[in-house]
Amino acid sequence: MNDLRKKKQNIDAINKQFQEEIRNGAESLYNYMADFIDNRLDKIDEKFHEIIMQEKHCDRIKENYIEVLFKDKRALPFLVEDRYKIITSLDKILNMSEFIARYIQVLPPQFKFFEEIREDMHKLNKLCLETVNQLLNCTLLMETSFSGAYEITFEIEKWRRQAHDLKFNLLYTIFQKTEDPLRVNLTWKIISLIYDIISWAEEISDYLRGLIIKYPSR
Repeated sequence: MNDLRKKKQNIDAINKQFQEEIRNGAESLYNYMADFIDNRLDKIDEKFHEIIMQEKHCDRIKENYIEVLFKDKRALPFLVEDRYKIITSLDKILNMSEFIARYIQVLPPQFKFFEEIREDMHKLNKLCLETVNQLLNCTLLMETSFSGAYEITFEIEKWRRQAHDLKFNLLYTIFQKTEDPLRVNLTWKIISLIYDIISWAEEISDYLRGLIIKYPSR
């Protein structure tokens, strides 16, 4: 019993460190995108390197977590395999953030967002940050309160739907810009990449909801 308690404490500590890094990464992406949307290009290079380093650091923490997790196959509050899927799914969020940052770095230097969509781009960017943060709150709450985590999954679902509507409003606007097809295509890609993070966060929350049903006694 003492060994299991010690393992649980180790897992909790590493998990909190891992999730804090993802939270920091989401904040970095939000700030990076905010500057890019407003064409503050002089500020984005430093934030780009910040995102890259956070993704690498998160990979090291994930590896440590997995090593500790599989040292003892006995169940924690829920199964080892479920925990493994959660942490690898969360890790993908930073991978997706890094991809967005790298994509923006290779855009043509003259690229700018259409003025008409800047406000909605900021809204989509904010929804991305809020959805990821709420997902992290949900995964932490899974350790102590399934009922509390269950409620959060519906908040994430609501925000994903808002993002879905926003995405198509943005696409409708830019697809009217037939005179600049390259700019339209590049903008469409960025919108979709940001939305994909929100959609992925909802997929993870759906999985968490399934675990709550699977382990109703928590």
